[in-house]
Amino acid sequence: AFVGTDATLETHLATAPDVLEQLNLARDAAWQVVDNRLLGLCEQRIREILGVAERTELANWYADASLSVAEKACLAFTEEYMIDVASLTDESAAAVRNALGDQAMVDFVSALLVVEQRQRIALTWDTVFGAPK
Repeated sequence: AFVGTDATLETHLATAPDVLEQLNLARDAAWQVVDNRLLGLCEQRIREILGVAERTELANWYADASLSVAEKACLAFTEEYMIDVASLTDESAAAVRNALGDQAMVDFVSALLVVEQRQRIALTWDTVFGAPK
């Protein structure tokens, strides 16, 4: 079972504290530049797509009236990004840009990369080396 990103990285990078520190600095920066609710929703959807979420909350996000236009645009972008980054549509990018603005879109995409890569690294290490106890 997937334990969690931070626990996995801490366990497997215990002998490489400099690498862990850099990964944690990237994580902290991502959460500082993007609205935490928005990035949290996208992180949850990433975990769902990777099959490591404890529960599926956002499988039908597009029909959820409680989500803002910006949140829906970012979730659509996140799904396309996760499934095939090379196939991201201009429409998805434009929707995020229109909802967030130019600099906030750059920050969002950078933060999304950090969140996604941390999840994939932890999942890979848990799969290959086993989850931390």
